[in-house]
Amino acid sequence: MTTRCKYLRSKMDYVAHASVTLDTADMVTSPPQRHFWCLRTMKPLGPDGAPAEDTACVSGRECFVAEGEA
Repeated sequence: MTTRCKYLRSKMDYVAHASVTLDTADMVTSPPQRHFWCLRTMKPLGPDGAPAEDTACVSGRECFVAEGEA
């Protein structure tokens, strides 16, 4: 499991359903429903200008911040 940046958001993060989690397969495997944005920029691009996506906003990216970090 890859840890996403704490600033990455998706429309699926706001679905009030008990079976929906950050790791729900539907969010990852359903491209038409994938809408990501960065809370730092409030845009579909991160502070580094690269796309805000679940596969890109991971450890190793310059602007990545893990949950629980400042």
